[in-house]
Amino acid sequence: MRLFFTAFLPFALGYFLSFLFRSLNAVVAPALRGELGLDDAAIGVVTSMYLAAFTLAQLPAGVALDRFGPRRVAPVMLLVTALGSVIFALGDGVFVLSVGRALIGFGLSVALMCGFKANVLYWPIGRLPLVNAVMMTFGGLGAAMATRPVQWLLVDFDWRQVFLGLAAITVAVALYQIFAAPAYERGGKGRLADELRGLTGVLRTPLFWRAGLAPTFSLGVWVCYASYWAAGWLRDVAHLDEPAVGVALFAVSIAIVPGYFFSGMIVDLLHRRGVRGGRVLLVYGLLFLAIHVPIALNVTAMPTLLWFAYVMFGGMSVVCYALVTRAFAPELAGRVNTTLNLICMLIAFMVQAAIGPALAWMDVAHGLSRAEAHQVVTFALLAMQAAVWAWFAASRDAWGLP
Repeated sequence: MRLFFTAFLPFALGYFLSFLFRSLNAVVAPALRGELGLDDAAIGVVTSMYLAAFTLAQLPAGVALDRFGPRRVAPVMLLVTALGSVIFALGDGVFVLSVGRALIGFGLSVALMCGFKANVLYWPIGRLPLVNAVMMTFGGLGAAMATRPVQWLLVDFDWRQVFLGLAAITVAVALYQIFAAPAYERGGKGRLADELRGLTGVLRTPLFWRAGLAPTFSLGVWVCYASYWAAGWLRDVAHLDEPAVGVALFAVSIAIVPGYFFSGMIVDLLHRRGVRGGRVLLVYGLLFLAIHVPIALNVTAMPTLLWFAYVMFGGMSVVCYALVTRAFAPELAGRVNTTLNLICMLIAFMVQAAIGPALAWMDVAHGLSRAEAHQVVTFALLAMQAAVWAWFAASRDAWGLP
């Protein structure tokens, strides 16, 4: 219990905030349209700034984590997030909103990685997939809070007050991390040049790419849809109104919890029975590819259930962080995890920023309806993911991860 409240919960709450902020724009988008007159393209650009800053911070953050430890890095970054939330709350145009959103993304860029690093330091390495999965369920709770509960808040408060309140909560979590988390004894002892060489060593390892590219590619697509574009599909294809979209997003966001939790639990149980984690990860990837098919076919009979399955199966590939990390020395954990996260968030940023213009272009240039344009985008993403998972399946080292 002492470890839970000192080495686990402070960083789990940071990841809770990360997913809450990441998913929030999908719910406040109508308010931004109504008050500021922003269109879908402008909101898409503002929203993608989170992922852009998140991506840029990954590699230097990984070096900082391994050098200074999560207790020093996490609260400083959360204070940056609080500043970004205040700026966003005061914004009245695309530029200021983008700056605020970018600072939020930059500050939360290592929220999960700090938790993963703390797990490597304080929990048995063999239980890492399970402990990581439990931590990531807090992200699911954060995503759930960013849906229907926020819509309820918006009845009595405007979106600016919501962001100011979140800034105060973020500062409180940062203080909790400062005073509760254990010290990191290794901090500052190694030379920076050695830390950077460790990073390049990770990047030059073929196993890192064979085992890590496919799951992080799919996770990037998953983040894009789970945090923003699922709402667009529900509006454009299933034709749900805003209250129905909010209810659906709340139900869908809950799917992150079983997706994360059972992914780690299943790997943990099967590992004890001699089944390699890489084989289980491949099955997770195939399940996620399969759920793309009814979405690409615009099946709208039970849209909430369909997207619940999408989010649950998509989140299962997150176990790749623990599996790939176990193939490297523990002191490289921060760099391995943040480099994997860099790939994930780079894909998420590019996909999220491209979908809006792609949908508009197919409408103007080819006369496709919004629903038909969503089909083209989903089939294209499915084809790209299938290609990288085929490379994963062709590599004995990848699906042979312990």
